[in-house]
Amino acid sequence: MPRRTTDPRSPRPRRRTRGRPPLPLLAAAGAAVVIAAAAGGTAFAAHKTVVVDVNGTEHSVSTFGGSVSDALDAAGVTLAEDDVVAPAPDAPVASGEHVLVRSPRDITVELDGHPLAGSVNAATLGEALRQLGLDPEGVSLSAGHDTPIPAEGLTVTAERAPRMVVLSDTVRTETRTTGETVADVLAAAGIEPGEHDIVSPAPDEPAAPDMTVRITPVIGEPVTEEVPIEAETTEQENPDLPEGERNVVTEPEDGVKRVTTATVLHNGEEVEKVLEEEVLTEPVAGVVEVGTKAPEGTPPQGGGAAGDLNWSALAQCESGGNPTAVNSAGGYYGLYQFSLSTWGSVGGTGLPSEASAQEQTQRAQQLYNTVGGNWQSQWPHCGVHLFD
Repeated sequence: MPRRTTDPRSPRPRRRTRGRPPLPLLAAAGAAVVIAAAAGGTAFAAHKTVVVDVNGTEHSVSTFGGSVSDALDAAGVTLAEDDVVAPAPDAPVASGEHVLVRSPRDITVELDGHPLAGSVNAATLGEALRQLGLDPEGVSLSAGHDTPIPAEGLTVTAERAPRMVVLSDTVRTETRTTGETVADVLAAAGIEPGEHDIVSPAPDEPAAPDMTVRITPVIGEPVTEEVPIEAETTEQENPDLPEGERNVVTEPEDGVKRVTTATVLHNGEEVEKVLEEEVLTEPVAGVVEVGTKAPEGTPPQGGGAAGDLNWSALAQCESGGNPTAVNSAGGYYGLYQFSLSTWGSVGGTGLPSEASAQEQTQRAQQLYNTVGGNWQSQWPHCGVHLFD
């Protein structure tokens, strides 16, 4: 059978397809671009930009390698035997990372007049200090921490920073620092007080050599409450007011204060401590007048020899010092155990035990003067105590 041919000029028969129709020309072109971009992205992802820091000099290099060694090769760095690299040469490296290369450098620190020398792998003085066993905060240097260490080495002078002590209740921490405030001392000691802990001196106070910072740890939350301030009452003598009478001039009024307390550690034990007090209302003191005016007809205080005698000692012997005492056998009354007849002889009225102590003493002194000091006739047993 003869082979069938198709005239190229005649329309080509259309092929029937199932499923999704063919992509338009523009859509197909776009898909090709996406595939190409994806392939290119794989190559781009392998490319890295790494900063290589060689003894303080930084080089930004590009590499497709995945290790620190690849980054060093890209920077043209050949390691010497004693060079130190961080991260290690066989460690993986990512874009944006830093690789440090440090060559040996000789450094001498004249510390308080004594040389401290050694070889360090450091680019700056600050990097070298800890390799020499020095705390950067614990020394005061003649050069800044960012001072480069040249290949020929570096010599600086230094003084040890002042010693400080931090006492957190019973825990003692010593440190050295050149810091200027108490907060700097706490930071150098690696101590961060709690929110409510009491720090003395306060953190913003200036630091001083050999100072001791004390911390009182506060347990839990402080409690604030209002408490009364008890008002005092004072007494004033009033010679115009009868003896023994009292007159309130000003009523006392309690004040109010706001008190904040907390449980703190003191010598290892929990105790209550007042953290703060604020007076809200001042108390008003009361005033009471006390009368000192003697009753009408009371004789004046005995003078002369009688006024210089020990009447309280006589009263103690006669009545135990009780102005209302009455002898159990009857007939003798008051401090000095007057009989009614003797009491009346010196102007007394009523019972001696019902008169004030002041009047009893006045009339006893009057009696002493009346008998010319013959105390034996009046107080034969106790009168000797007048001379104690």
